[in-house]
Amino acid sequence: MQLIFSNNANFVHRGAFLIARILFGCLVLTGLASPAEIAVLSMAVDGKAVQISSNRLTQIAYSPGSVDINYGLIQHGKPFSDSIRIRCKLDGVDGGWREGDSGASQMRLSIGFLDVSGNEVKHVDFLVSGQSPGWTGSFETSPMQHRREKVVVPLGAATFWVVISSAGGPESMGVFFVANLSVQRLDSTDGVAGDLLQTKLIRPGQNPAGWRRDGLRTSMAQVIQIGGDQSKTGLAVVDDYPDGHAQWNTLRGQGPQVRPLDLLVLEWDEMFSVGAATPAAVSYKNLAPGFYRLNLSRLSLMGVPTGDEASIGFEVLTPYWRSPWFWVSAALLSAGIVFGGWRYREARQLQLENARLAQQRALEAERFRIARDIHDDVGARVTQISLLSSASEQKPGLSPEIRADFAAVCEMSRSLVGALYETVWAISPENDHLDSVGTYICQMANQMCRQAGLKCRLQVPDLPHEVPITSSIRHNLVMTVKESIHNVIKHAEATEVQIKVQFENGLLAIEVKDNGKGFDPSNRQKGNGLLNMERRMSASGGRWAQSSQPGEGTCVRLDLKLPGNGGSQNEPGTAAIKK
Repeated sequence: MQLIFSNNANFVHRGAFLIARILFGCLVLTGLASPAEIAVLSMAVDGKAVQISSNRLTQIAYSPGSVDINYGLIQHGKPFSDSIRIRCKLDGVDGGWREGDSGASQMRLSIGFLDVSGNEVKHVDFLVSGQSPGWTGSFETSPMQHRREKVVVPLGAATFWVVISSAGGPESMGVFFVANLSVQRLDSTDGVAGDLLQTKLIRPGQNPAGWRRDGLRTSMAQVIQIGGDQSKTGLAVVDDYPDGHAQWNTLRGQGPQVRPLDLLVLEWDEMFSVGAATPAAVSYKNLAPGFYRLNLSRLSLMGVPTGDEASIGFEVLTPYWRSPWFWVSAALLSAGIVFGGWRYREARQLQLENARLAQQRALEAERFRIARDIHDDVGARVTQISLLSSASEQKPGLSPEIRADFAAVCEMSRSLVGALYETVWAISPENDHLDSVGTYICQMANQMCRQAGLKCRLQVPDLPHEVPITSSIRHNLVMTVKESIHNVIKHAEATEVQIKVQFENGLLAIEVKDNGKGFDPSNRQKGNGLLNMERRMSASGGRWAQSSQPGEGTCVRLDLKLPGNGGSQNEPGTAAIKK
């Protein structure tokens, strides 16, 4: 419901308000009332209140949301309401002064469209806020700004009315002056088709024809003449009452007729100074961490600074995830986690390595036991069989057949002793190094060639003792060399065998070469012996190769990559043995 006061009621209301202000001034002069001061009343971050301190810097938590600040008057340490304007400016954020948030400090010129029943179909607002360009604080010295707006008549509209109002927001205060207002209809070429409304000749002290004052305080709607010039007479709203508004409006339902989709143009001259009554509020979004100062300045109704100023400083704290100590702590924590993980991994690997070594030591101890038992027990028994057979063979009175049997038993026993020696050498952990392999190959080759009546040439360097080699690989390697020498003795019809051993860059290479009759590899299939040699080397991770030509002998090459010392073993130190 809209309340409209008569002239007598309005006069009484204004008189009471004037008497109250005079009494308050007397109280101030007599010391019974102290003057109010402008100040920040409250602060909130994302809706949560922040304690404001007058003797130390106010600190607020960082927030990507909003920081809301309420400011106004205080008296005796408590908020105090009065119809004044206060502007604010946050250094480093606001480019200029502002009076509250937009919407709280606005006035407007509106055009509303009505249907044939007087119901409003649509209205369009042209808002003003702050101060017009060149505003000096008075109507007489401030320039007027010309404004031109176009509006399309909506469907269902039959007429319109115009409103000049301070009802842009309930806290709006200030002055809004409009002169030379006209509404015209344009044709299809944007030419003027006719004037619908004009307010160019207005007499001071009289309501313009077709206009009326309205609002809670109609006295704030005034006719003002600037400098006594009738051509500069216009309609103004001088709003000094924050709890109500005033307006000028044309008579509703009695305006000019319009047709839907007509193009109307509104033109007028204006000047204004519009702010918000206290208490007022401003809101700032996404303030970066740092120091800020909010400046407050009191204004008169016409927007002129009164000299009453205040300021408050506050700090937006750096969030912990942006602070140096956080990153230092995070870096130390990350380093601690990495170091702890590395230490755990090292400890785990050491634990696994100790378990592996313990298992290896247990396995080596078992291998030592087996080798010792074979050597001390089985070897001794076989040797005893060989000695008894040899002694029995020499007894008189034996038939030749029995003597031959005893000789065969004696020979088999000696062969079994050799086989047992090879087994003990293969399983004994004491021989799990490359030097032992070289020594054993030399002994084995010499013995086999001596028994076969062949010359044996050995080129074997001083192999490193620290290069490990497992018993299974040693066994496969020695058995492959033995099978190669055995093939020379059995098939090559050779007079000499050359065995060459090289170890360089971790690669062990062994060649067994003879000067026998040779053969054509394309006309000969691999037998079980050659296949076994190839399989043994493949199982050990090595490679076996054989080359031969008729009349030029045969060469068998064994290549095996070993861990450990990858150094070069050169020819110095090679033992060349001829037999």
